[in-house]
Amino acid sequence: MARHGPSTENQLTLMEAHHVDATTAAVYEDIKAALGLPFINTDYRAFARWPSYFALAWRDLSEKMPSDTYETCVTNVHNFAVEQMRNLPNPGRLTSEILIDAAERDGAIDEIVEVVRLFQWLLPGLVVNVAFYRHQFRIEA
Repeated sequence: MARHGPSTENQLTLMEAHHVDATTAAVYEDIKAALGLPFINTDYRAFARWPSYFALAWRDLSEKMPSDTYETCVTNVHNFAVEQMRNLPNPGRLTSEILIDAAERDGAIDEIVEVVRLFQWLLPGLVVNVAFYRHQFRIEA
């Protein structure tokens, strides 16, 4: 069976904020402001390996983000993921009570719920954004 994904032989290089040029640092700040994030997630740090591409791709995407079409795409991905999740098996028989109890042992439940909510909405947007980047490479016939 063919492998679909990054090489397992090489480490993925991520561009940390303290290693990027001024243009990419500005893109990072714009991403954080646009998405309301305190950090730059790994996908964007991977794209930053190609700074001239990344700056152009982000600019094109960021112009599309403040739109009903963009928000509808993100909501559709979120709703699809939630529906699929509901169909997954639960072999560990996890319940909300079990998860809340485990979370309370590790930290403040409000903080943990806040992080879960952040990623619940961050990930569908990321899927849309990466799909948009992929679409930018379409070859016109």
